[in-house]
Formats: sequence, structure tokens, C-alpha cells
Amino acid sequence: MKKKVIVSLVIVLGVIFVLGFYFGNLFKDKQISDFDSEFLESGNKSSNLENKFLEQGSNSQTNEPNKDAISSGCQGNGIISLTSSPVPIEQIGFIQPMGLMISSHVTPTDHQYYSPKNFRMSSELTLDDLTDVLAPADGVITEIGRMPDFFAVKNSAFKDYRLTIHYTCDLYTIFIHIYELSPEIEEKVKDLGPQNSKQVNIPVKSGQKIGKANVLDFSLHNNNEFLVGFIVPEHYNREPWKIHTVDPFDYFVEPIKSQLLEKSLREVEPYGGKIDHDIDGRLIGTWFKENTNGYQGIKEPQYWETHVSFSPDALDPTYFLISLGNFKGEAKQFGSKTNSPNPKDIGTNSGKIKYELVDFEYIDEKGVHWDRVSLINGIKAKSSNQVIYGVVLVELIEDRKLKLEIFPDKKESEVSDFTDNVMIYER
Repeated sequence: MKKKVIVSLVIVLGVIFVLGFYFGNLFKDKQISDFDSEFLESGNKSSNLENKFLEQGSNSQTNEPNKDAISSGCQGNGIISLTSSPVPIEQIGFIQPMGLMISSHVTPTDHQYYSPKNFRMSSELTLDDLTDVLAPADGVITEIGRMPDFFAVKNSAFKDYRLTIHYTCDLYTIFIHIYELSPEIEEKVKDLGPQNSKQVNIPVKSGQKIGKANVLDFSLHNNNEFLVGFIVPEHYNREPWKIHTVDPFDYFVEPIKSQLLEKSLREVEPYGGKIDHDIDGRLIGTWFKENTNGYQGIKEPQYWETHVSFSPDALDPTYFLISLGNFKGEAKQFGSKTNSPNPKDIGTNSGKIKYELVDFEYIDEKGVHWDRVSLINGIKAKSSNQVIYGVVLVELIEDRKLKLEIFPDKKESEVSDFTDNVMIYER
């Protein structure tokens, strides 16, 4: 019996080693631009593989984070208030909410984006252009990781870090795209190479400077909270923190909360954004191609190719986006030509529904186009119908089963029914 166990363990460890070697070399060959540059250059485009190298920090068999990997050194339980902004208020240009869908972020993002007042492309950045990153409360830095080369900032002057701070063993924040760590923190991980992470135990105080960033990814997670808008939580085992994501604004004390809300582009509740939109028996929300391991996917690094989402836009929830993991070979987001019918109204009795795919843009309360680098009021999304990129035909055949087919370069009048290329999605 013992021999069988030992043999099994050897086999498992061998598989892990081979996969790790494969993906490690795969990452080295990829050159994908960082999120902030892509988003602001193209307006509706980015690439993000930020989570792949962090799989070692999750337990793929449960919905809980691997305590040994990401909670080493955390103390106590329960919830505390955040008493410092993660970026000095005066250095914040604007805050984008959780729930954005942008290129390979096919499903709504679980983090906010803190953009600086004077944005510059990452390739042009100097140290003087970066904003300070602060600890939002007393806590312990429990893990620091380096982003893979293919995804890290395209500027040889900087490194690119992901960092986790635990305030208790239940409440923690994740920071991504810290380009420089404070010296006392850098000293602990000075030999850390790209795509590697290290468990640490570094106490920090509220308001303490921990590094510098350009556009900072910031998220808050409470292990006592479970998002009910993910119908099948097990689908998100790849990122076990995701189902515990909460609105950071709700945890800040005044006047910091009000000061941050003044910087927020989103003007409707929940102000920090929303990522879980599933309604059982309705089209709205996120779907995964059948038998592809949910959010995990079946392809690396493009795990998102088997994802689709019919979810409200994060900046203007009255407008919905059609987010496709594979449209003519790349992840893309579209508006619907008429912004109707609303996915929340589509059920198993609705039959076949056709959506014409178009570009979309954002305007302010005066109808002026948003430049994507400044704070505006009254932001609204609207369809741009000059070009129809194709049609998506959908039919909800069961409460949790969806027929879907994409017809690139077609108009609604040219699509009548599903073909042999139809796909089945589930949740």
C-alpha cells in the first residue's frame, strides 16, 4: 500500500514538474503589452495574463485560497476598516471600477484601476512619473510576485510586481503593477525573478509607502463574503479569491471614502463596480464553453478563449457588452447595434436571438467623447453603428445551457439559423 502511494506521489510530482517547465518556457516567448498601455492606446483593447503564474497560490479543489501560499503570517480573523487610500488622493486622476471587460479580460475584472493625473505610456515612463502606493491599513505583506516577462511593463527601468497584504486572515488586498518597491521591501525579494513569487512576512502600517506604480490594479477580498451572482462558484477555482471580491469603497473610513468616490468614473451603486451578473435561467452573465473546465479553460496562455459574457458595462450599466473570448482569433468586446434585447430578459422561452456586433464609445454628460485619460462626469456608453462586425446568434436551451454561434462579417438579415459551427456553453 505504501509503495502505491509513493509511486502515485512521484507520478503527480513529475506531471507538475513537466507542466511547470512547459508553461515557464511558453511564457518566456510571449510578448504581450501591459493593460494600461493597450487600453488607453486603442480604447477597447488590452491583454492580461496576470493570474497564470499565481496558480501556485490557489487550491484547485476548493473555493478557498491556499492558506499556506497566501496567508503565511496573517493574524486574527474578522474585518477591519481601511484608513488610508492605496494611492495618495492628490495623485489620483480617476478610478475605474471593477467589472471592466477588455480584450482578454473577457469576464468582468475583479479589480479597480487607479489612474494617475498625468498619464504616460509605460514605455515612456520615468521614476518621477509614478504615483506612490500606500498600505490601506495595518497588516502584513504575505506574498510578493514578479509578473511574467511577456506581461510585465515594457520598460527596462522597472520591474513589475504583484503584492498581497493581509489585514486579518479573512481580509486582504491584491496590488498588481507595482513598478518599484520601497527599499525595505525590495530587500526581501531582490533576487526574485520574473514569473516567480515568494511568501514573506513584512508588517506594514496604514499609510506606509510600499512602492510606486503607473496605473495600479487594486482589489479587496473578504473570505466571509461569497458573490451570489456566480451561479457555479466552482467554475472559478483558477482564481479562488474572485468569489470573495468586495467593493473596496465600502471598507474605507470617512473622509477617505467620499474623496475616492469623487474620483470614481462609475456613478451608480455599487460604486466600486460589480463582477457577478449571472441569473439562473437568463442569458445575462458569464458562460463557459462546455467541457472546458469553467474559468480555467483548456488552452494556455489563452485560457479566456472559451469564455463569453453578456454583462452590463462597468462604467454605464444601462448599456450591455457582448464579450467574446474568440472572435476571428482574438478576444473582443462589442456593443449591440440597438442595445437590445437586454440579456436579463432572455430566457428559455425566448427562442433564437440575434445581436449585431458594433463598436461602442463613451461620452460625458454633454455628449463629448471621453479621451480615456481624464475624469469626467455623467459617463455614458453608446453604440457606433458605422460598421457591423458580425452577428451572434444565441438560444438558451436550458437554464444553464446556451447554444451560441458567431457569424463574423455578417448582418442580421444574412443569418437565419445555427449551422454545424454552433457551440454549447454552460454554467
